[in-house]
Amino acid sequence: MDTFLSFLLFFPSLFAIASSQIQNFQQPFPIVEPDPGHTKLRLSREGLEAIERITNPIASVAVIGPYRSGKSFLLNQLLSLSCYEGFGVGHMRDTKTKGIWIWGTPIELDIDGVKTSVFYLDTEGFESVGKSNVYDDRIFALATVMSSVLIYNLPETIREADISRLSFAVELAEEFYGRVKGQDVAFEPAKLLWLIQRDFLQGKSVQQMVEEALRRVPNINGDKNIDMVNQIRDSLAIMGDNSTAFSLPQPHLQRTKLCDMKDGDLEPLYVKRREQLKELVSSIIRPKIVQGKSLNGKEFVSFLEQVLGCQHD
Repeated sequence: MDTFLSFLLFFPSLFAIASSQIQNFQQPFPIVEPDPGHTKLRLSREGLEAIERITNPIASVAVIGPYRSGKSFLLNQLLSLSCYEGFGVGHMRDTKTKGIWIWGTPIELDIDGVKTSVFYLDTEGFESVGKSNVYDDRIFALATVMSSVLIYNLPETIREADISRLSFAVELAEEFYGRVKGQDVAFEPAKLLWLIQRDFLQGKSVQQMVEEALRRVPNINGDKNIDMVNQIRDSLAIMGDNSTAFSLPQPHLQRTKLCDMKDGDLEPLYVKRREQLKELVSSIIRPKIVQGKSLNGKEFVSFLEQVLGCQHD
């Protein structure tokens, strides 16, 4: 069975849930949820309702990365929300976020003279206990398809496994997009932001670290393993110059107490870099483009329905 067929079989039929009347959008909602066995994904009416009501062009920022790497805390920081107001933050061994969630109230930005509604998406961390790589890859690929800016949140450094996972997710996203919009329609990837959480970079910039990690490996002797490593790097060529890198120091050594800390309690360098990160995201975000066209809320939801429903084609 080829990769894409296995991807399609992963998804059950689309939701058949009557629309509920949500009164308060100042909270997170699920968009894509796993079934109880964590083997299949389905759309959630709640999250889609939060999007459908928006008439402006939609842009979205998704954070992806390993579980327990601080994704939910980071999103709350970008949204200027406390842990008690925003996305749920867990310090226990089991991951808090299941599937893909959205903060129900977008940030309104003027982008190139166009009023744009920017949503923030939290994703289930990969490499947690009791889940398959297949499930993780699907979440990653969906986030790649949905987002305008994809923040790849990595602790300390970039591992070969991180590059491989990104490559596979981009490949799946391309096939996904082609199945929905036609193979002759070019996939328009999100802007990729490599976010490396570490305090010291040992004389090199984070951009240099990323460039070195993605550089082709010399293979004079034609080693098959090295050839495979280089193929993975070549597959990321679609991202082109569409990526950037940023480093963020740890906010505080006592990570389990972060939710109870104000800015004055956090490391000053972290607070400074966090504000710079907010500015960076705002400067690179653009409306989500599908076939050269921006999408409003209803069109964005329709696109998601097509993506998850393409197994019926």
